[in-house]
Amino acid sequence: MLGNLQANMSRQGVNTVQKGCCNACEKPIVGQVITALGKTWHPEHFTCNHCSQELGTRNFFERDGFPYCEPDYHNLFSPRCAYCNGAILDKCVTALDKTWHTEHFFCAQCGQQFGEDGFHERDGKPYCRNDYFEMFAPKCNGCNRAIMENYISALNSQWHPDCFVCRDCKKAVRGKSFYAMEGKPVCPQCVGVDEEE
Repeated sequence: MLGNLQANMSRQGVNTVQKGCCNACEKPIVGQVITALGKTWHPEHFTCNHCSQELGTRNFFERDGFPYCEPDYHNLFSPRCAYCNGAILDKCVTALDKTWHTEHFFCAQCGQQFGEDGFHERDGKPYCRNDYFEMFAPKCNGCNRAIMENYISALNSQWHPDCFVCRDCKKAVRGKSFYAMEGKPVCPQCVGVDEEE
């Protein structure tokens, strides 16, 4: 019967030469054929390995020799953003052993994206320099602002060098003798002591 059909089709000018066997059903392919992944398929049998949707001539992705439609491929195999858990399809940032959309890698406190200063990490979260030091750096006993660089350690506290001054007259006591009063340095003159005695 197939022979008669082929003969009739040939007389009408339709080519009925077999184009190989379908990779899915293993039956001969006559008519339209899809060649992909080094194999031949009936068009209706070239489908996504996950959702079984016909791929036809649409874009597809290959994984371990199987075809996948674009949405399924990204949902199954693309890296996931640590912030939104969405598939990452384009540029990404890899930091803190995680992957992020570039627009989702930002300071956990203020939400600003990181500039040239980069970021600081605390408990697995990224912070901009200002927020990191404001939240986690030791505070100066003179001004109560974060200590980001050099400091003086005295009176069981830490101080910015410019903040280590006499409690009363505000003159610098760094490198000089001083007295402690209520946890603050006080110069000998303000205490009423003559240094030369």
